[in-house]
Order: sequence, then structure tokens, then C-alpha cells
Amino acid sequence: MDIKITGKHVEVSSEIKSFIEKEFSKLEKFEKNIMNSKVIVSLNDKRYHVEMVISAKRHTFTSSDESFELMTSLDNAFNKLKKQLIKFEKKIHEHNTGKFQ
Repeated sequence: MDIKITGKHVEVSSEIKSFIEKEFSKLEKFEKNIMNSKVIVSLNDKRYHVEMVISAKRHTFTSSDESFELMTSLDNAFNKLKKQLIKFEKKIHEHNTGKFQ
């Protein structure tokens, strides 16, 4: 999977990049067809804003979060993506098994 990490008004350290890559690898168990991912980290008025976009074969998923701590914003954005992926996979599974209404 290709992950593009961009920092606006903030330098994204190698430790943060490693954390992001590790978390994205965990998301692959929910969606096997992730083609690429984009993470934008910005700092505005002492608040970190994180925006994430995953392009998969069947859908595009987005999430964002903002807080005073970068790790909190990253965790929250990843949790939002995880929920979206789980919900999407459940919907696809129900549709394929004929339980979709």
C-alpha cells in the first residue's frame, strides 16, 4: 500500500511516520483492496488537524480529527476509519449473503 504523509506548518517526524504506517497496516485486515492512502497533518493555532483518505477498490474512506495533541488526533482519525471499514464490510457481506434489505 502506498501511503503519502504530508505536514503543513509542522514537520512529521520519522517516529510519527512509522506509527502511521503501522496503523494503516492494521486497517488492511478490514479492507484487503486498499490501493493508496493519504495523511495530511497540519498545525493551526496550537491545534493539530489530521485528515486521512483511503482509496480502495470499491470505495473511498475519509476521516479527520482536531485536538491539541497530535497522537490524540491520529488515534481518533484511525478509529473513525476503522469504524467506516467495519461498517462497509458488514454491508457488503450482508448484501452478498442475501440479508441486505
